[in-house]
Amino acid sequence: MTRDPLHVLITDPHLQGGGQVRYIANLGRALVQAGHRVTLGCRTGSVLEGTAAAIGAAALPVFQFRGGLRPASWRNDLGQIRRFVQESRPDILHANLSQDHWACGIANRFMGSPVCVVRTRHNTYAVRDSAANRILNRDWTDYQIVVCDTVRQTLAGQRAFDPSRLCSIHNGVDASDYAPDSDARARARAEFGYAPDDVVVGIAARLVKAKGHEFLFRTLAILHRDFPVLRCLVLGQGELEASLKTMAAELGIAPAVRFAGFRDDMAICTQAFDIGVQPSIDCDTSSFSLKEQMACEKPVIASDYGGLVEIVDDGIEGLVVAQGTVEPLANAIRRLASDKGLRERMGKAGRVRVLREFTLGVFASRTVEAYRRALELHRERRA
Repeated sequence: MTRDPLHVLITDPHLQGGGQVRYIANLGRALVQAGHRVTLGCRTGSVLEGTAAAIGAAALPVFQFRGGLRPASWRNDLGQIRRFVQESRPDILHANLSQDHWACGIANRFMGSPVCVVRTRHNTYAVRDSAANRILNRDWTDYQIVVCDTVRQTLAGQRAFDPSRLCSIHNGVDASDYAPDSDARARARAEFGYAPDDVVVGIAARLVKAKGHEFLFRTLAILHRDFPVLRCLVLGQGELEASLKTMAAELGIAPAVRFAGFRDDMAICTQAFDIGVQPSIDCDTSSFSLKEQMACEKPVIASDYGGLVEIVDDGIEGLVVAQGTVEPLANAIRRLASDKGLRERMGKAGRVRVLREFTLGVFASRTVEAYRRALELHRERRA
């Protein structure tokens, strides 16, 4: 099997940033650095157009990827994929969401399936067992990458998928950007107004129900009297910002909670943490923020939802608690807040885990291996 550089069209319908866009940016950058050719296929006006320029990839911002019964949009997208395949002859069409997956699948099929089609599945959402989904996933798609093994196992049991053509690859993070930095920590804690003895519990996530902020806030209300030095740094923005601020006030913890909003210097902000928390109750599969906190040598507390338990070994890099609960989370925070030595040991173990399993290099290498496997299957299936 040839090891020549690959040309990959990576498609995605998002206009704004988020975890999936970060996945594409990280993958594109790592592939380009490894000598592969990457084109990002996105909607007109998408943030990915600028991302492409920043990572050395080409941009193809000509798609609409709107889904549904929109004939003009479908004509545009199918025509653009057909044109790109005919003119640029990529090795892989790599889709990341339903709209672009259907567009790539249909266009490729109508051309006689000349290109290998790969799909990455990023969340825990169920896939309906329909004839259409079986055709798309089993007949029109050569291989699928799932960002955690928990979801891969679930999909493998569904008729819409061929278990032999699924693999799991966790997202990667830039461990060098998130290396422990005492000077950055001092600057970050000074900016947020933290004293040297304050114990900062940090959460970096969209302010949405799925991320479990309400359970963290109820936990802090329980701990507040016993741990007056406990602080909470909330990084991110979202639809629940106003209601979470109201909740913090009603629980009497508002003075200890800092809402920092969206930040483009997360690597610096994370240095301010003493403990990272991810109490998710939905959607989470391969958390970037959890791995970044571990890379920064922060002990972490994660719920047992989705793929989070594949990132953190309970008692080694941090603690795992039951999703949607308060008392177990309170016990975990109490344990780490009371023991600086334990925080340091778990933090160091976390960085070792990231360097071993979750760097951008590991992520890109495993993805290229999946591409090579997909190409083998594509050739076999066409033959």
